[in-house]
Amino acid sequence: MSRLVPFSFVAVLAADFGAVECCWRESDVSFSGFVAEVWFESLPSGFASRWAAVVGRSVRVRSFSSGVPARFCVSVPVSVPAGEVRLGWVSRGSRVRLVR
Repeated sequence: MSRLVPFSFVAVLAADFGAVECCWRESDVSFSGFVAEVWFESLPSGFASRWAAVVGRSVRVRSFSSGVPARFCVSVPVSVPAGEVRLGWVSRGSRVRLVR
């Protein structure tokens, strides 16, 4: 069973795990339509496995060599309340930050 988790909750716990950056974006493959992208300098296996258990689905872990905020990115399905979405000139698939 898949569970929706609010982006704000993921962002707070990402900071506790030492994330370099946390943002959300639209996703065509996520069951929720959005994913949190959580960036780490070292392999975030503990963070990834815990979130997979929480949401009831596997999360995506990617590795990058350069040109991004950090070396590893974990994509976690999240919900984003409509009142918190403020889009400007960005296009579908672009990374956006939550405005509080």
